[in-house]
Amino acid sequence: MLYLESCIDGAQKYINDETVDLVIADPPYNLKFGGTTQTKSKRPRFNIIANDDLPPAAYRRFSLSWMREAYRVLKPGRHLYVCIDWRTYPDMVRWLKLVGFSIKNCIVWDKKQMGMGWQYRYRHEFIILAVKGKSKVRRVSTRKKSDVWEIPRIPGNLTIHPTEKPIELMKTIIECSSEPGEHVVDFFSGSGVVATAAEELGRIWDAFEIDPQWFEISKNRIATLQPGT
Repeated sequence: MLYLESCIDGAQKYINDETVDLVIADPPYNLKFGGTTQTKSKRPRFNIIANDDLPPAAYRRFSLSWMREAYRVLKPGRHLYVCIDWRTYPDMVRWLKLVGFSIKNCIVWDKKQMGMGWQYRYRHEFIILAVKGKSKVRRVSTRKKSDVWEIPRIPGNLTIHPTEKPIELMKTIIECSSEPGEHVVDFFSGSGVVATAAEELGRIWDAFEIDPQWFEISKNRIATLQPGT
């Protein structure tokens, strides 16, 4: 189900302890991302996304709050994937460990096309693989892939969200760390990519989006799907 609510408040209301098989989080990077995708008129295509322009201390509190909720709802030994930029990677790893997660790997998403930049143009992002606690790690098919994933990014003129990820990327995560019928939760829905991938792969899912604009986009996208298609 899709909720118009922050993942922090929504998870507390609707998800019981240790009932989730996989959490996927594509949180704000705190880099004012809305303004980075521009039209020919030099105007940003998107507004700054929620919680992407916080003072450092506030961003830390926000991050620790959603991480604690992810830890609470996950079953022991299950996976949390966090999409993140290299600039915020060190802080994210430190905070995840503080909450109780074990860091198992850092996946490099190779977008296969260069992005913006002037001191080397960006072509990759990181995806942190964390596990709840120190119990035996649950494996589905994580042994079948390397830690570099070559998946083309969505061309900038086709994106409907400033940090939109390709559905193939989300499907890869879901297939690697869950099985059909298991419970997947998306903490930052954005344009609804995780929910779409989960629905098409036959998973039970919940997703949270705090911004009414992106909530409506997610809702409309998901409404076009047929279960298991």
